[in-house]
Amino acid sequence: MRRRDGRGIERRIGRPRWPRHPDGRRRFPVRLRGRIKVPRRPIPILKQISPADVITLMNFLCGILAVMNAVDGGDGFRKAMIYIMLGTIFDGLDGPVARKFGSSHRFGVWLDSIADAVTFCIAPAILVYNVFKDPSGGVFDSIQNFVVISSSIAIALFGILRLAKFSIYAHKWKDFIGLPTPAMALIVVTVTSSFHFAVLLDIRVEMVTTGLLLVIPVFFFISSLAMVADMRYRKFRGRILVLSGILILLMTIGLLVGSLNEIAGLVVSLINAVLAIFYLLSPLTDGPSRIWGASRWADVYVTEDELPYDELNDNMYPDDDEVMVK
Repeated sequence: MRRRDGRGIERRIGRPRWPRHPDGRRRFPVRLRGRIKVPRRPIPILKQISPADVITLMNFLCGILAVMNAVDGGDGFRKAMIYIMLGTIFDGLDGPVARKFGSSHRFGVWLDSIADAVTFCIAPAILVYNVFKDPSGGVFDSIQNFVVISSSIAIALFGILRLAKFSIYAHKWKDFIGLPTPAMALIVVTVTSSFHFAVLLDIRVEMVTTGLLLVIPVFFFISSLAMVADMRYRKFRGRILVLSGILILLMTIGLLVGSLNEIAGLVVSLINAVLAIFYLLSPLTDGPSRIWGASRWADVYVTEDELPYDELNDNMYPDDDEVMVK
């Protein structure tokens, strides 16, 4: 069989080889623009789920339960915040479990992003809307509802954009570029819980706990912009990571006992809210010349021990859903 190449020279070509699947099976090739495109055979879903994926699914379940309780209102707000905090704990555990038990596919990377989108984007957005909306007015009938809806949409929209970017690029970088969605969810939970317990204790602050509730929703809207900002946020490692895990656990306990002791819940919420806001403002410590433009100079790769296990197995299963063979 002969064919002319791009320069018009007639060349003899043989029958193309049919590439084999890693398990030895032949795959049917499809010719596209002179190349052989071989679709990858789908792997059964049960064979793709690893121990880390089970923890990720628990994170997703916490997000669903948080949405349900946020819609119920009343004490459901506190329960929704508890489920978001539990989702944060599960999100921190799936990485070490993946490195411990391993995985031979990239299934967990996408599953983690979907779970984070529900727990750290959609659930906080619904929580903010139901807590701070004006029930006496319509959706856009008052300034308060307009501001609350804008902040809720910003939390969900910018969070999903942040996760999409992180799934493509950020696994290989030493630090985060943009505020991580779990950190944004922690800001929402700690500040909202402080408001919740302050209302229960009848602490009156104009435009914060009484009157038009504008201060906290506006703060959430401004904070959500940090998720898509070109600023560096450091990843916690070592002792700082352990300390942050302890603080998250204490915050969860504070929400659990908050129904019995509102003062204890308020104190724990305020302490964690201050720490979360400090992390939000942490890029300012890099100096005026390095606050913005982190994507241009964040060129330090992490070590193989810090990479997700799926990143170390890209050669086994390529990123694309098909294999191109010349």
